[in-house]
Amino acid sequence: MKADTKTRILDTALALFNERGPAQVTTNHIAEALSMSPGNLYYHFRNKAEIVRALFARISDEWADNYAIPPGAEPDVATMEAMAAGNFAIQARYRFFFRDLALLLDADPELAEAYRTNRAAGVANTRSLLGRFVEAGVLRPFRDEEELDDLVQLLWLVGDFWLVFNHAGGAAFSSAAMDQGVRLFRRLLVPHLEAHR
Repeated sequence: MKADTKTRILDTALALFNERGPAQVTTNHIAEALSMSPGNLYYHFRNKAEIVRALFARISDEWADNYAIPPGAEPDVATMEAMAAGNFAIQARYRFFFRDLALLLDADPELAEAYRTNRAAGVANTRSLLGRFVEAGVLRPFRDEEELDDLVQLLWLVGDFWLVFNHAGGAAFSSAAMDQGVRLFRRLLVPHLEAHR
């Protein structure tokens, strides 16, 4: 089935943003890559900021799917590692967004609000997920709220910024870097595993 025009615009913009960085890509570049008139593109998206927001909506949807435990499923260590791997796969797909996160948020207050709302919900969901892992006997109960909050923040730091940190050091977005990201998640979680006590 042929993708609809909006999907084609977003897919093309994503490829160009990942390759060149969003600062180097204009709506005219996107239209040209699609063999489309700029006017036709503007019919679907008024400007580049709208395209970036639509791509972030995709990221948000993919995150929601990635961090959902299917009803009736029993969470275990493999579930945690699959979530970490899924997170890094999403970041690799939308690497422009994470690579230029601060610049994108500073340039677009509407995107910044959407990102921060999503992040607050994601942090709350991470706390809830860790609670589910405690209930399932995978993680030991946390000593206090500070220990839980610190682990949540550390997981988010690695989850949101490991590939960016790696890229800033000159490394490419690679499967080896994503595998290392999963190992970093595991190292953070190992001291909290019930079997580790």
